[in-house]
Amino acid sequence: MLDNLPLEEACRSLLNKIRPLESETIPLMESTGRILATDFIAPYDLPPYRKAAMDGFALAFKENQGEEFSIRRNVEAGEFPDFTLQPGEAAGVLTGGHIPQGTEKVVPQEDVLVKGNSLTVNKMPAKDNICIQGEDVRSQTVLARKGAGVTPGLIAILAAYGLREIAVIRRPQVAILSLGNEIIPYDQEDAAPGQVRDSNGALLAATVNMQGGLPTVNTAQADIEKKLQSLIRQADMVVTIGGTAHGGNDQGKKLLEESGAEPVFLSCQLKPGGHSGAGMLDGKPVIMLSGNPMACFVGYYLLAYPVLRALQTLNPDLKRLPAVVTNNFPKGGGPRRFLLGYAVLNPEGWRVAVLPAQRASMRRSLADCNCLIELPAGHPPLEPGARASIIPV
Repeated sequence: MLDNLPLEEACRSLLNKIRPLESETIPLMESTGRILATDFIAPYDLPPYRKAAMDGFALAFKENQGEEFSIRRNVEAGEFPDFTLQPGEAAGVLTGGHIPQGTEKVVPQEDVLVKGNSLTVNKMPAKDNICIQGEDVRSQTVLARKGAGVTPGLIAILAAYGLREIAVIRRPQVAILSLGNEIIPYDQEDAAPGQVRDSNGALLAATVNMQGGLPTVNTAQADIEKKLQSLIRQADMVVTIGGTAHGGNDQGKKLLEESGAEPVFLSCQLKPGGHSGAGMLDGKPVIMLSGNPMACFVGYYLLAYPVLRALQTLNPDLKRLPAVVTNNFPKGGGPRRFLLGYAVLNPEGWRVAVLPAQRASMRRSLADCNCLIELPAGHPPLEPGARASIIPV
């Protein structure tokens, strides 16, 4: 039975058919936000040598050493000192630079008095002020695991090892297809009476792009099965919008049948967007969402976003957080429901406000929405202070 599945069962049925995408090699400086395709293991220590923690003088002590040292020489920036300090000798060193063999302590330059080739230490530091070899990273340390996101900090570490390129998961190609004779591209200059600009396509494209995918937005008024087959050849997944209502206007179910796709589920237990469905065509997912803006948004996060994550080797399970509701929602009962919310974290935990305009056909609250508020089937009306589960979006 493919109709009216519980949400988790519908998701699991689809995710079981998803295979992660292959990797590609890209320049390191283009990898921010991408997903690592392999573990990265430190090939050698960082720093690879002992170095000075500050500008000053490297010292080698001798028995009954006083506060006076003879200056052997100053080590220049980038120079590798090829000498060893003997007891009672000092050498000028720079922050982050090599220190000579025999160095026991680095004294800040402001704490010494230099006269000719000798120096007097006015204040001996308690610390040695030496960065030891491997202090930052030890050789063979696992710095990042496969599936981790590439951050600027990770790029800094990889750059320290001289990496020019990095293996990452290929970005999923996501084709968005808005159905309906009345739908026109959002940027078409003139809209005739009865025509509707494709704001849903723009909504999903922006969301997919933010989540690591590469979206294309398409509309189709005729030969939609051919359009779908064309898109599935070019993309890793297709998301259709509209035409999911039961009855004579059920374009989604008809599209799956006529395209030769294998249906996975044809409806699921949630509101809004319960008529959403999914299938597999040529081994790739086709996810059918409602044309109502709020239902489209909710359906995307609950059904399509987990697939997008799975394609990128990411955990597809959505994060859920406990929160306290700060205002009213008068409706109760009915199927499992998801509301648009705005959540804030304070010292007591998450607090969430139910945004206005919760009708499935409305889009006004999408601009402020940063979470979905999950309400179980048969829930009572919400009052301030009620507890709910939220899904960050």
